[in-house]
Amino acid sequence: MTSRSAFTTDSSAQLIPFSIPTETALETNPPAIFASKLALREGNCKKPIYQIHKWWARRLGSVFRSILLGATTPRSQYSKLSKDFFYQKHDLSGLIVLDPFVGGGTTLVEAAKCNASVIGVDIDPVACFVTSKELHPANESLLLEAFSRVAAECKDTLTSWYRTTLSNGSSGTIVYSFWVDLIRCPDCKLVSEAHPHYQLSRSKYYPKHVVFCSYCGEVGEIPKHWEHFSCQSCGRRTDVGKGPIHKGKFTCPQCSYRGTFHSIATGGRRLKQRMFALEVLPDGEERTVFKKANAKDQALYTKASRAWRERKRIDRFVPTDTIPIKNRVDRRPVLYGYRKYSDLFNDRQLLCLSTLADSIAHIQDVASREFLATAFSDCLAANNMFCFYAFDYQKLTPLFGLHAYHKVNRPVENNVWGAELGRGSFTKCFNKLLRAKRYGAAPFEYRYSQRSHDPKQVKTGESIKTVLVDSIPQDLSVGSPFGILLNQSSEKLGQISNGTVDLILSDPPYYDNIAYSELSDFYHVWLKRLRLPSYKGNSQTRTPLHESLYVRNNKDHNSEHIKFADGLKKVIRECHRVLKDKGLFVFTFHHKNWRAWSSLGSALFHAGFDITNVFPVRSEGQSQFHSAAGNLKWDAVFCCRKRQTGESVNPFVALKARKRAANEVSRWEAELRPSKLKLGPADRASIRCAFYLKALLNCFVDPLAAEMPVFAKGKRVHKS
Repeated sequence: MTSRSAFTTDSSAQLIPFSIPTETALETNPPAIFASKLALREGNCKKPIYQIHKWWARRLGSVFRSILLGATTPRSQYSKLSKDFFYQKHDLSGLIVLDPFVGGGTTLVEAAKCNASVIGVDIDPVACFVTSKELHPANESLLLEAFSRVAAECKDTLTSWYRTTLSNGSSGTIVYSFWVDLIRCPDCKLVSEAHPHYQLSRSKYYPKHVVFCSYCGEVGEIPKHWEHFSCQSCGRRTDVGKGPIHKGKFTCPQCSYRGTFHSIATGGRRLKQRMFALEVLPDGEERTVFKKANAKDQALYTKASRAWRERKRIDRFVPTDTIPIKNRVDRRPVLYGYRKYSDLFNDRQLLCLSTLADSIAHIQDVASREFLATAFSDCLAANNMFCFYAFDYQKLTPLFGLHAYHKVNRPVENNVWGAELGRGSFTKCFNKLLRAKRYGAAPFEYRYSQRSHDPKQVKTGESIKTVLVDSIPQDLSVGSPFGILLNQSSEKLGQISNGTVDLILSDPPYYDNIAYSELSDFYHVWLKRLRLPSYKGNSQTRTPLHESLYVRNNKDHNSEHIKFADGLKKVIRECHRVLKDKGLFVFTFHHKNWRAWSSLGSALFHAGFDITNVFPVRSEGQSQFHSAAGNLKWDAVFCCRKRQTGESVNPFVALKARKRAANEVSRWEAELRPSKLKLGPADRASIRCAFYLKALLNCFVDPLAAEMPVFAKGKRVHKS
């Protein structure tokens, strides 16, 4: 590809209009293998800019960079994406890129790195805010000054709530506090601690693991192969793996009553919890130790709880919002007695978070205040009572590690300000943000070697210099590349004129996979209270839980499906309207249910798009939470152009679409095999659906009028 000179920031300069090639490399020689190899590694080591704040199912930067470069390069200049080409500096100034479902902002970040103008639209205010912070440049000196001001006001106060004394008389900082649910037996009324086992920590690099007595709670170490031990404090025997809770079932230690934890714990009231152990970093040491939470530790928490009750009278930052119940997908927090978002936190966490938010709110520099608020919001996921301890990794796992409000019997309380070690504290999140902004100023790509486990960072010479504006410029040919984020539905994009967008690159909602707004509401109820100038949700009571495109598994599932299909059709019609006649519409998708695919295909059909190419690309790393054998790990990438002509084809000809789809999957499996890339059974079915859609649209057949293929799960859809 011929590189352009960097575009000048002179407001009077003319942007050379960018034209998508008539035949792109993405449509002829897609970088499926190259991008998938990168995805396998990058899925477990995302670039700093994508760690700025939590977002769910965010697509990988390396994959979208590969797609972007393939979509803007002629077939003749871009054969299967050479490695050198991927790592070069690319200047796409004059190109206008739209993402109608901006989510975590991958499309906009990758396009902005290449100097393109970007438009992002999302109905969720949290998505827009996170993406804006990814794009917005930071003045590092002002940001560090603002952090220092907050540290001077808060650090000593916050860390004082996480101090303890060890058995040898030395002091240390609490890294994590271990809590446990208390369950009352329905039969004998005995109150038990809901431990699944009596292990605190283990490591493959250390011959012993940390355990605690099931009677007195004393903490100690035993060899890994021991299945039971006698407590040195009380002398009683503990079976390490035999807690009252096992695979969701509760067994009373006294009367042997058996029942599900769910049935006992969902009586409408929250279970009480008790702090029983601590992980501590001794002063002057580099390795943590574990100890029983003694009377002094309990008293310190009680003191913090009293302090919170006093502060609560004047606090304006801790949300008082109730958790929505109507048509809720994940009912767990409500079923377990959590009525308000503040119920997800304990009193010490609320005290520290309130203090921290108050200090951030008084930072004078607006940009620095918003960046600190981003770090604050990000740290919320690791500072609530739905976090658990990953034993083999010896660190806290935040809420939303699984895409749900996952109730745990043994939650872990973090040190809100943070210690030298640990994960998810405010200081750790601030440091992540700092690395993200440094990456934006000087991006790099990872180059992997079979000889070395650690990737090499290759500086591309690019940078994110996008100017964020409030409205789309009337004359798109004048001025420096711009960026705009619209917090609204993409069903009506009235701000964008007909035929002005060169490339639409997106990752649309996956039918019933993730209820994004239901999850992001957790952050929204805090962010709106900080009254940040650029946060679009300040006046919104809730994120758009019911307006977002998502199929809820409720009793009226069919109406939800119709709503999703209709909404997707409206969005894709708007994409067709704003796209230039020679423009390209590219998106990724996967699903197990044919109804999801038929909705997508019908929307493309009625909007007037042809599918010019489909290919598979890996979308996950190798060690994700959702990497079980039956889960989808590959996306189908669709390349679409505006339909020039089209006439209905004999339906008997369209029946060959299934065989054509099966042949395409077999061809791709053969291409992937030499690179040791493999489609699992679920991925194979999903990718076949993608090729089936392409074959149907090539036959000018509406997928809703075709029968469901036998290789996709879901209720059979008959011809109308």
